[in-house]
Amino acid sequence: MNCWRTRPLGEWISYGQNQENYRHSPLTQITTENVGQLQLVWARGMQPGKVQVTPLIHDGVMYLANPGDVIQAIDAKTGDLIWEHRRQLPNIATLNSFGEPTRGMALYGTNVYFVSWDNHLVALDTATGQVTFDVDRGQGEDMVSNSSGPIVANGVIVAGSTCQYSPFGCFVSGHDSATGEELWRNYFIPRAGEEGDETWGNDYEARWMTGVWGQITYDPVGGLVHYGSSAVGPASETQRGTTGGTMYGTNTRFAVRPETGEIVWRHQTLPRDNWDQECTFEMMVANVDVQPAADMDGVRSINPNAATGERRVLTGVPCKTGTMWQFDAETGEFLWARDTSYENIIESIDENGIVTVDESKVLTELDTPYDVCPLLLGGRDWPSAALNPDTGIYFIPLNNTCMDIEAVDQEFSSLDVYNQSLTAKMAPGKELVGRIDAIDISTGRTLWTAEREASNYAPVLSTAGGVLFNGGTDRYFRALSQETGETLWQTRLATVASGQAVSYEIDGVQYIAIGGGGTTYGSFHNRPLAEPVDSTAIGNAMYVFALPQQ
Repeated sequence: MNCWRTRPLGEWISYGQNQENYRHSPLTQITTENVGQLQLVWARGMQPGKVQVTPLIHDGVMYLANPGDVIQAIDAKTGDLIWEHRRQLPNIATLNSFGEPTRGMALYGTNVYFVSWDNHLVALDTATGQVTFDVDRGQGEDMVSNSSGPIVANGVIVAGSTCQYSPFGCFVSGHDSATGEELWRNYFIPRAGEEGDETWGNDYEARWMTGVWGQITYDPVGGLVHYGSSAVGPASETQRGTTGGTMYGTNTRFAVRPETGEIVWRHQTLPRDNWDQECTFEMMVANVDVQPAADMDGVRSINPNAATGERRVLTGVPCKTGTMWQFDAETGEFLWARDTSYENIIESIDENGIVTVDESKVLTELDTPYDVCPLLLGGRDWPSAALNPDTGIYFIPLNNTCMDIEAVDQEFSSLDVYNQSLTAKMAPGKELVGRIDAIDISTGRTLWTAEREASNYAPVLSTAGGVLFNGGTDRYFRALSQETGETLWQTRLATVASGQAVSYEIDGVQYIAIGGGGTTYGSFHNRPLAEPVDSTAIGNAMYVFALPQQ
């Protein structure tokens, strides 16, 4: 059905396993019948810091990014160290804290690529760990960084950036894979006189933060790179002087040519963001029999003029709102949109996919609380979804939380980021926080929802054995049935199960690996619960499981 079949079946050589970002393993040794027999085969301590990593596995070697830019090559069968690269960083107190966890790296040719905490694109020789090149992408000293890492698109290294504490906007860039030379760079915030300038209403110098810190997708069939831009600071449009402005370039999906950076199409999925509902998360490219159901849960809009039937689409949940979108991958034609988790920010989406926000939720008044759903950690946040290409079922980790938020009337700078205060609370009618939804990408219908008490601030992994793997802030690592959402197996780790689970095969044995520890972001979701969740983040480690071997 899709190009994942051309990848080595037993390896995990890019962020989402394939370039389309499915986070799906075609391995079948571990099934719904035997997953209950999984046992730990090795574990290895990691460096202190935030762990949200996706390990890469190629030719029996695991390439692991530890917090603080410590990159290791590890024997993926035994956990033994092969080589280690330790980057010399400047004073980390001067760096953007969101750049500490390296969520992803890229393998291409004889190099493994990562973007450092201080915003350098670095290539290491896979055999030795020696530096092949080190290219400064700029402004690391001004807190520009990267968290989700680079991808490879037709031989071009493409990477985004985050300006979460910077008094300006960020960029995405393409680089020569052999030298690191920058081939192109795209910014998001328009300057005076540029297209979209009039949609802001303030001076360019007061336009902050917008970048691409989420996961980037490459479509090898259409030849396009797909990424989404983030929100803007501070939170209130009254504070930033953009009252009523849609802010061209923010919360927008882009399709670009990786060789040149040419923008082929774009679509803004949330204008006028006052709530940090950033639309920078991965969307996936797939061949789909497009048959949107009028009765799909949370339906927002279906384009009556869009052709149904077999199409190559870009689909997924790009924003913290939890709203799921589907576009034609080549042209950007809007097909349909629906909500997953509860949100009250969007008033309507028209038949062309144009969003109108609810005026009553806009933070126009300072020091005034607003009832807003979801929480600024989502609906969904960075933890990745998964797509089983054989069944066309999309699995998305979600949380049932909202917030009372108010913009604070005080002097502020870019270091204050949003300049607001908030209190987390449960979504209406909900008692459990964590959640996974299984959605048919052909019809948009929800097939099942699985909920749990603690927040689900961890990615999901689907496998061809019918199993779905997922961590959580309660320290459990679980296996669920893709068909029903039933928990089939679980084990409790020493720390939060926060990393991206992957699956690989060596000598006929299928392994499941997940990193844990060092991040308490998701624990904020747990605050409305009556009882505290045992959510320690102490003791970072990589855990690897397999079935018992005879």
